[in-house]
Amino acid sequence: AMMKKNLQKNNGYTLLFAVLVSSIVLSIGISILTISKKEFLLSASARDSTSAFYAADSALECAAYQDAQGVFATSSTPGPFQCAGATITRAGGLTDTDYYTFTFQMPLGTSGSCSVVTVEKYFDADNIFTTKILAKGYNIGWLGEEDGGCVDASSRRVERALQLIY
Repeated sequence: AMMKKNLQKNNGYTLLFAVLVSSIVLSIGISILTISKKEFLLSASARDSTSAFYAADSALECAAYQDAQGVFATSSTPGPFQCAGATITRAGGLTDTDYYTFTFQMPLGTSGSCSVVTVEKYFDADNIFTTKILAKGYNIGWLGEEDGGCVDASSRRVERALQLIY
């Protein structure tokens, strides 16, 4: 009978100890889960940013090359050209006295990333003929030429811009 009484006293302590250990293990697990989630979001953000930057860089290089080929010459008429495996049509022309603005949009591969490019040609304050290329790259958003091009307004969409003036 004495042995049974001691065993019953220890039952409460064992339950308390089990609850304490399980709550510590649970809190460690939740902490690891929280850290993992933040790391995942951070890596996804870095991936999206890099994709948008590469889209902008590709479009800037394309525009600079096509400008050297005369596609954005102030006397040229709008027409198609090739960039990154896509056929692109530029728009624009004379927008003000001696101020030309050309625009085009281009997809980048099959990832859905795309770019919107503006090429401006004008005389600067020192009367020097200047070309400014602004390329905005997006990690996602290419809907296709028939749906407006690079216009998707997703909450995951990241924009990176590069500018070249010469």
